[in-house]
Amino acid sequence: MIDEQLLRHLYRYDRSLPLLMTSESEVITDLERQVRIEGLVRERVTFGSTHDERVLAQITYPADASEPFAAVILQHGSTAMGHHAWAMPGRHNLPVLWAQAGLMTVAVDAYGFGSREGADNRGRLGTDRADLMFRTRDGRIQAVQDLMRTVDYLQSRDDVRNDAIGFAGVSMGCRVGVPFFGLDERVRAAAFFVGGAGSYASWAVEGTEYAELAADRDLVSALTDPIAFASMTAGRPVFAANGTEDVLVQREPGERLQAALGEPKTLRWFDGGHGDTPLECFEEARVLLAVSLGVASAVAED
Repeated sequence: MIDEQLLRHLYRYDRSLPLLMTSESEVITDLERQVRIEGLVRERVTFGSTHDERVLAQITYPADASEPFAAVILQHGSTAMGHHAWAMPGRHNLPVLWAQAGLMTVAVDAYGFGSREGADNRGRLGTDRADLMFRTRDGRIQAVQDLMRTVDYLQSRDDVRNDAIGFAGVSMGCRVGVPFFGLDERVRAAAFFVGGAGSYASWAVEGTEYAELAADRDLVSALTDPIAFASMTAGRPVFAANGTEDVLVQREPGERLQAALGEPKTLRWFDGGHGDTPLECFEEARVLLAVSLGVASAVAED
């Protein structure tokens, strides 16, 4: 068990770092139907993060709002598409669906993914690449700090309520999202989909040429695994959903993380695999976030 003070220190950063924001407008297109989506505004923004990194995020919100928004940060899973994965045909396009319900959505490209992908697999955990475990460690910490800097950015905007920022993450978005939410108390509520904790996202080094890295492997896991941060979520609403047929994040890792999350929490299991989260599940999470953030207009009617 890693001391909580040490964990908090490891992920802490200088909030005085300049944001140096950029913004440009984008057209919103339904890729499945090949039509323009009206009634929403979209910005492609960038801003500074730690270690001279720049975060790219796609922000979507209603065009006709008269008051500042509640904002939900969205973190994608482990995909080369980055934030574009939300809009692919056959997917539930949460940035659009939730913006149409009255929320500002902020879809972030995680470090090493999408527009931020770099060489040598640095953005992805490869359980067969133990030689990259330190890059994976650094990448996970960077991704958490990037999400914290996203909060810094949102709180610099006049059209965002500082007291109404939430989070939703899928798969890898839970791996970095639980530490982020646990550590950053400016975020008022969170939803986690198909996340887990434990060795399924680690390296089997015993009996390999990397056997001498076993102790380092365990320490990397202890410093970055969501379960180390799960209890820090206590006191803020959490929604967590997993699939009963998930072969990537299997039942035991999912149950372990769900059990470790603090109260109040809403836990769900759906019939399906890693990419099968039903729309009803996402909608239940949206309503929980909306209520927690004080957005009556975003609450679905029965």
